[in-house]
Amino acid sequence: MHHPLVSIIIPTYNVEKYIEEGIDSLLNQTYTNLEILIIDDCSTDNTVQIIKSKYSKNQKIKLYEKTQNLGPANSRNIGIKQSKGKYIALLDGDDYYAEDKIEKQVQLMELNLDIVACSTFLQCIGLKNNIIKFSIDHSEIKDRQLLGCPIAHPSVMFRASFLKENNLYYNENFRYSEDYELFIRMIEKGGKFLTIPEALYMYRVSGNQASFKKSDNKILKNEKQWEISKYLHYQVLSKLIDENSELYDKKFVDALLMHQVIRNYDDLKLFIDWAKRLIKYNESIECPFSSKFLDNTYKNSVLGYFLAQKRLSWNILYQYISVYPYCAKLDLTYQFKYIIKCLLFLKH
Repeated sequence: MHHPLVSIIIPTYNVEKYIEEGIDSLLNQTYTNLEILIIDDCSTDNTVQIIKSKYSKNQKIKLYEKTQNLGPANSRNIGIKQSKGKYIALLDGDDYYAEDKIEKQVQLMELNLDIVACSTFLQCIGLKNNIIKFSIDHSEIKDRQLLGCPIAHPSVMFRASFLKENNLYYNENFRYSEDYELFIRMIEKGGKFLTIPEALYMYRVSGNQASFKKSDNKILKNEKQWEISKYLHYQVLSKLIDENSELYDKKFVDALLMHQVIRNYDDLKLFIDWAKRLIKYNESIECPFSSKFLDNTYKNSVLGYFLAQKRLSWNILYQYISVYPYCAKLDLTYQFKYIIKCLLFLKH
């Protein structure tokens, strides 16, 4: 296999506890033709000192010290512009790689010349230890962008020529969801994505991420990021319908995008009818999204109505049975418990 240069961009800000582990995971990769571009965003701890003291003589590593804190999107853009590799990979300063991550991604990209972004699953470390999985094939990824960032951003490897030839950089006006916004533009330009179904990226959950915050020992969604993500959901949906479309109904759109739960049964029946018409319209205009995906998505929203009921009853059970064909299916054990609670008028 040909061994092209891979540029790895590390945006750093106050990661003195973890930066050595991350850099060492790159230097210990089974794939060795690498350049490591570290862009520090005005750290106030010992991050820069650690890098200089331990890695200053390593020819693979280049450190860029910014004079103004402008955020990770700006740091990654500097890295992209300075990169010389055929491929560009990312690493957050508090994370690290499995030793064969780069080798497996390069092999896939070399064999699939139409793929412009290759990601992996995430192995959580720190406050959690689960594996986060993502859609694998491009068709699924293209659909999933309607509901959020469709791949694991920190694990991604880009084809550098696609980014640079199409002038695709992170939007520095986005302090949150800048990855999601970039992926939307890449897909609009015809870029194809693929995910390796292995957890090759070690993702530290500390409660200080842009996506999640720690409060009272709980990991909570970042509301500022969620608001930006919702804006991007609407942007992606506009490929199918927008506010000027005859089919557009804000309440039902928000239910489909899972921004809110339908609370009224009459509205639920109207939503099901609306979703069926939306799928037919999607098919009539060459399917911006797969019908299977839209079908599964609206059925999950229908299920959300029943899961949001706080007090169950015979009436709720009747409603559930009435729309059962249009509702995402619970596993049999949970479904049995739900029915029993309805019969006994229990809280859910």
